[in-house]
Amino acid sequence: MIKIIHRYLRGRWERYYFKSHWHFILDFTLLSLIVVLVASLVSLYFYKPNLPGLGTYYPHSVNLNNPPLDLQFKSEAKSFRTNEGIDLKIIYNNKATIAVKNLEIDFTPLDDNFYVAKVETESESAAVIQGQTLIINQIPAGASGEVDIKISFNSKNKGLRQLTWRTNSSYSLAGQILTATYSLPLVIVAADLHVQSYAYYTSPQGDQLGTGPIPPIVGLPTNYWIFWEARSTDDFSNLVLSARLPQGVELSQRQSLLAGDFNYNADARQLIWKIPVLKGQDDNYRLGFEVQLIPTVAQTDKILNLINDFRYSAQDTATEEIITGTLGPLTTNLSDDHFNSGRGKVLAQ
Repeated sequence: MIKIIHRYLRGRWERYYFKSHWHFILDFTLLSLIVVLVASLVSLYFYKPNLPGLGTYYPHSVNLNNPPLDLQFKSEAKSFRTNEGIDLKIIYNNKATIAVKNLEIDFTPLDDNFYVAKVETESESAAVIQGQTLIINQIPAGASGEVDIKISFNSKNKGLRQLTWRTNSSYSLAGQILTATYSLPLVIVAADLHVQSYAYYTSPQGDQLGTGPIPPIVGLPTNYWIFWEARSTDDFSNLVLSARLPQGVELSQRQSLLAGDFNYNADARQLIWKIPVLKGQDDNYRLGFEVQLIPTVAQTDKILNLINDFRYSAQDTATEEIITGTLGPLTTNLSDDHFNSGRGKVLAQ
């Protein structure tokens, strides 16, 4: 076999290569190309690429029961105030072998009575807020994290307090768009409770309520009227308002009571007004009572308190939340009395 090849090559050399080198160059080039092509075919045959996501196909714009991106939404809030919002924690975990891109999450009330007023975050994360949408540009393969946000809502009808809502998410993976919807727990809007306290010598309508000198004079009695009011956006129970009379101020027998029970503990000098049920949107919860002040010489040139230590508490019927609060003292300066405000400093006789 070797002799045959040798004679073939020798004959080809004498017939072609010896006469012209171009034949040799041409044959050598063709032989080299054949060797390269054979080597390439063998290499491609045994090559096994390891491309991320190869063989995985995600249909366009579909919801998946087991999505590559795991999203969880957690909130401990069972009620909220519209001016405070709801704290929500978003936990994400990219289970895919490639990055998730352009994650967008928005929040949708299912009742058209509510609408999103603001979405904000203080988390040090890659999340940004654009309008009312939370956006994370990229979540690397296998990455996880958390984002804390606060969502504020407004409502058209304050009497409708149950908020049912959900989140809508979308993101890009391997060039495909994936979407998902998550239901969020029912929350209730906390009712607003408004409690006010006023002191008058002359009513806003110009009627004289008090008696005695004003500004007050040492040794002479001056009578003032104190008014308490309570109202709410929805029902409350066990509303209790209390305050204390300073030394030198006494409760007279004159009072006006529209609802509840009013009592005075002389030993503790404590006034207590109790309302078992406060109905929302009702303006009939008012109390008025008269107090008498007789200033002493030591109180000359001073503005004196008429009631101190004003406190209140009540329970929201729907949420069972206990609401508490305090108000500042009422003084002889009568800040709410348009006709006598600023005339509270005690004069000497």
